[in-house]
Amino acid sequence: MREPAISAISETEPRSQDCPATSGQDTKQRLLDAAEQLFAERGFDGTSMRAVTQAAGASVSAANYHFGSKQALLGATLRRRIEPFNRRRLELLDGLEAGGAVPDVEQLMDAFFRPPFERAAEASGEQRALLRNVAARLWHDPPEIVAALRVELFGEVIDRFVAALVRALPHIRPARAEMLLELSVGLLVQALNGQAVSLSSSDADAVRQVLVRYAVAGVVAAAQEHPA
Repeated sequence: MREPAISAISETEPRSQDCPATSGQDTKQRLLDAAEQLFAERGFDGTSMRAVTQAAGASVSAANYHFGSKQALLGATLRRRIEPFNRRRLELLDGLEAGGAVPDVEQLMDAFFRPPFERAAEASGEQRALLRNVAARLWHDPPEIVAALRVELFGEVIDRFVAALVRALPHIRPARAEMLLELSVGLLVQALNGQAVSLSSSDADAVRQVLVRYAVAGVVAAAQEHPA
């Protein structure tokens, strides 16, 4: 059973009561926007709460009021970007499994990969760069906090897709299916870090299709080579 995210992502600092209610959602959104930019550029360790508040034109007490800690601010920043992708992934998977259908590996990989490419096709150049940098930071930053956030943000989605992979390839164990899915996610992150998110919509779709075929070939080959 997947372990819950560790307490590092909870609000470990006391909330300040000095922040006026009038700051409200505007201040919160400015803090999230500034944090996203700085975390993407500098990573978790390289970003201080003071730097975030200065970029947002807010006070440290306001940041503590809304989030409580730098860890919680990072969690909120990533959650804002990742949760729409995950909702879309589960929506696509639900559609594939409707009526008791068993999707094949290609359909599953496409459902997992498609949402970020859909977003990239709609986004501005600046938004694409943020998407690329957030993906890289989430997957490659070393602090334990980032690893814990990956479990929190992707736990349900990974569990659902692993279960679907086991149904599509019933001779593999869930642990191996999870490993193969994580390797496939690494391919996705690499694609988002490269030129894929700066291409036109049609070209990005072509990159996604190549990526899906590449991932499917690896998953199927590895599953056949190492049966349970």
